[in-house]
Amino acid sequence: MPTRQLVLEREDSEQDESGRLHKAMGSLDVRSRDILERRWLREDDRRTLQELADQYGVSAERIRQLEVNAMKKLKAAMLEA
Repeated sequence: MPTRQLVLEREDSEQDESGRLHKAMGSLDVRSRDILERRWLREDDRRTLQELADQYGVSAERIRQLEVNAMKKLKAAMLEA
């Protein structure tokens, strides 16, 4: 069973990671942020590539490409933070 100290350290680490994610998401352009949020971060309202493609008036493949690029930018931003 984890000690109280270990639990507190884990909570601090999770808060730090959450803060870095929030900051990194803020560094993305509006469309990229929206795509990632709607694809992955909304537990109760996730969207498919096709649904987002219909909204933005592009192909599902283009949404996938934007998503991949946004993930790369997000990863780089989180490593910098």
